[in-house]
Amino acid sequence: MFKDRTKFTLMADPLLKGQFPVKGLFQALAVAAMCLQEEPDTRPYMDDVVTALAHLAVHKVGEKDIAGDSIKCAGHVESFRAASSAGSERA
Repeated sequence: MFKDRTKFTLMADPLLKGQFPVKGLFQALAVAAMCLQEEPDTRPYMDDVVTALAHLAVHKVGEKDIAGDSIKCAGHVESFRAASSAGSERA
């Protein structure tokens, strides 16, 4: 599911009609992929997931990387590294 980057935009909510930043979608999918790791110890802590998603939710004025405008950006995905923090829940 997460192996073919050209299909990542198909995972977005169709109600968005392609009006979302591709980079943000890729970052959200990177967080989701980390949460789906088979081994619980390799999954990020929930507070790190919340922090990462909250960062993505901030609307950046003037951001041009919209799916409908630029599908070519599909080759670059930034991933989040979950920092270890004691007492946090794993995803």
